[in-house]
Amino acid sequence: MVGIRTVAKRAGVSAATVSRVLNEDKTLSVTKETKERIFEAVAYYNYEKKARVTKSKHVLSLITTVSEIKELEDPYFRSIRIGIQQQSDLSKITTKKVIRLGEQALDYQDLRSSAAILVIGQVPVAMIRKIRAVNPHVVVVDDSRPELLEIGADTVATDFPGATARQLDRLYSKGHRRIFFIGAQRTITDEAGQEMKENNDVRQLAYQQWMLAHDLQAEMKVYLGDWSTIEGLKVTEQLIRENQEKMPTAVMVASDPIAVGVYRGLQKHGYRVPEDVSVVSFDNIEMSEYLTPPLSTVNIETEELGKIAVRLAMERIQDQREVAVQVTLSNEIIQRDSETTVS
Repeated sequence: MVGIRTVAKRAGVSAATVSRVLNEDKTLSVTKETKERIFEAVAYYNYEKKARVTKSKHVLSLITTVSEIKELEDPYFRSIRIGIQQQSDLSKITTKKVIRLGEQALDYQDLRSSAAILVIGQVPVAMIRKIRAVNPHVVVVDDSRPELLEIGADTVATDFPGATARQLDRLYSKGHRRIFFIGAQRTITDEAGQEMKENNDVRQLAYQQWMLAHDLQAEMKVYLGDWSTIEGLKVTEQLIRENQEKMPTAVMVASDPIAVGVYRGLQKHGYRVPEDVSVVSFDNIEMSEYLTPPLSTVNIETEELGKIAVRLAMERIQDQREVAVQVTLSNEIIQRDSETTVS
């Protein structure tokens, strides 16, 4: 069995710090990044505190569309897993297995023995229906499609459409009309790990609806790559090539990692942020505050997504309700220096 020192070594902290974080020592002051490293190491080794000798009879199975490497590298998904780990410890529930689609076969019958199933990421609705046929306690994290609720699955996601509209309202109030969108296609991952791209990410759809509602269809343009920083750079260079004579005054970006590439693309070609182009984004990853200039973004409570998913699962396990629910988390706009007023 892995000991606390092994966990501490992976997290790059002392064993005492790991112990105090896991025991929620209120007198300990550590950064969010340090906590993330600790809980990532705990999850990696499936480490349990010695005090929990007797395991709960309740066990979860976790199905995720995210590879282990991406989970470690992407703050968004890493934070969701940390929230699941933290709430599982509080609820005295353990994770039976983690199934990464495309890396492990999905045995539907094996899911019968789990108390509940958590699904992270977007998968076909038909797949959720098949899971519920063997285990009705299913919670889908980071997906708010109404079809999931209709077939009886619980869902928990953030209010991206509302945040999109509020960001655009602020840009509009500052005089911006020619606002472009840079994002990525929504990815649906099936049980074999095959990815299907769909041009209907909720942020993109909300942007298009808002622009149409404000009679700005002539100023509306959408550029899509994938969710990486390098794609943000490539797509921005495409945008610049196609709009040199009339650049946007503002760009809305679907995520902070993409926005890092957008910054690089604009600055590489001599455009200043925000003097020439204002930039706003989503996620509020740690890096966003340290860009030059600091990035205006939407703070997404990703840890809370994971925590609420476990609490919804516990309600099902304990027969507290039978009706499916959809939980939508609020978010906060963090206004920094990447935007300005235009005349």
